[in-house]
Amino acid sequence: MRHIREALKLVLHEGKSANQTAVTLGLPPSTLKGCLSRFRASGMPLDVALDLSDADLSGHLYPQVSRPRKAVDEPDVEAILIELKRPGVTIQLLWEEYRKAHPSGLGKTQFWQRLHDHRGMTNLVMRQDHKPGERAMVDYSGDGLSVTDPVTGEVHKKELFVMAWAMSGHFFAMAQDSQKSVDWSMGHVAAFEYFGCAPSVVTPDCLKSAVTKAHRYDPVLNRTYVEACSHYGVVAVPARPHSPRDKGRVENTVRLVQQRIVAVLRDRVFHSLADLNAAVRIEVDRLNDQAMPGHDCLSRRQIFERYERPAAKELPQESWIWQEWLSRRPGLDYCVEVEKHWYSVPCGLAGKPVDVRVTASAVEIYLDRERVAVHSRSRLRRGHSIQPGHMPESHRKILEQDLTKLVWRAGHIGPNMKALVQMRIDTSLHPVQAVRPVMGLVRRAESFADAAAVERAAAFAMLHNRLHCDDFERILKSRAAEEQAVEELGVVVHANLQGQALWSKEK
Repeated sequence: MRHIREALKLVLHEGKSANQTAVTLGLPPSTLKGCLSRFRASGMPLDVALDLSDADLSGHLYPQVSRPRKAVDEPDVEAILIELKRPGVTIQLLWEEYRKAHPSGLGKTQFWQRLHDHRGMTNLVMRQDHKPGERAMVDYSGDGLSVTDPVTGEVHKKELFVMAWAMSGHFFAMAQDSQKSVDWSMGHVAAFEYFGCAPSVVTPDCLKSAVTKAHRYDPVLNRTYVEACSHYGVVAVPARPHSPRDKGRVENTVRLVQQRIVAVLRDRVFHSLADLNAAVRIEVDRLNDQAMPGHDCLSRRQIFERYERPAAKELPQESWIWQEWLSRRPGLDYCVEVEKHWYSVPCGLAGKPVDVRVTASAVEIYLDRERVAVHSRSRLRRGHSIQPGHMPESHRKILEQDLTKLVWRAGHIGPNMKALVQMRIDTSLHPVQAVRPVMGLVRRAESFADAAAVERAAAFAMLHNRLHCDDFERILKSRAAEEQAVEELGVVVHANLQGQALWSKEK
């Protein structure tokens, strides 16, 4: 019973009646009289009783009667919690299996209570005290928005990038095409520019664009991401794998974004990413300016401006420019591949691992942090950018001989084929880039029995600028050149045109 000490002091020391004391303490008179009876029966002096702690005094007057517990087979709680992680496994199923193995075991309520008590002791949560301006957390929203192509009507799903300050909850969100390195890094740049400052530490999830190799203690960070953070003086400290509580602030913000932005814009149709982000920005500003209950009616932006912004880092004068680092090993052709385009390195580096730095306008190759080659970035797929200085002397000598021989072989097939080969050489950035494609064109032409058909195909390819080997081979097989020749003669080809006689009359 509570208030035992007060009751004994009022009745036995100050001489008040039991009924008056019961009214004062808000206790039933019968309960108070029972407590006094127990005290008198114990024979304990009043001064000794008042010196005892509340727990000892209560235990002396109301001793616990230990009842013998029924012997039952206790469940293996650790094994049960492991089983619960398997797909489709529920507590109900595990309890049924337990009772089947132990018919006299625990009931469902006690079984569930054992699991609850064990979880309560092992899954304790530590509150994190975040200093103003120190940390921001980053993640992608699971439920994104979409953009509809105005011409085809095709719907393209977009990712929703979210960054939130740990202390104030002030956040930024934007739609992106993907979670690739370029979108991930440029999302940070856009967020820092929205805030007008940068934190000292950023805590991302363990996605590949941030963490190359996840590890609980020593993760390996993506090199491009590290350089983006370093440009703003920010240190990236990723959350532990499968530990969302390490970035609890952004997890809560992601839920807010899903409920108050994604849900609000769910029925609107956007025809461009810019239109979608304009709508997202309006909702982000609205939520950041909204007063929060329990924070003296201050908004996230007001808390951020008052506490976080003065302690945050100033932005550099120039924004970070996207770049990507790749690991490559040049082959026997002393070239490295970047997005299906091949760039040369000095021939002596063939077979040696190099680092490739890719920017919007250039491709740089490094060996042991020393730049050994630089090329203008090309968007031509299946092409080559080879510098003469990277070639061995023997290759430079035979290059012109090879091209001359290939042109000679094409001329023996016909003038159109020779013109096609020469066009492919003239459109190449460097003669060495044309050797293999021209060889492919010539070999496909020589393998075709009908030389006249090859000539027509070559003329068709030049007319439609189809200079790739695969395109030329498809023209040969599809008979597209013959159909064009018929159309040039004025013959309308259709299903009802029959017989050689009709062909002759039309001619």
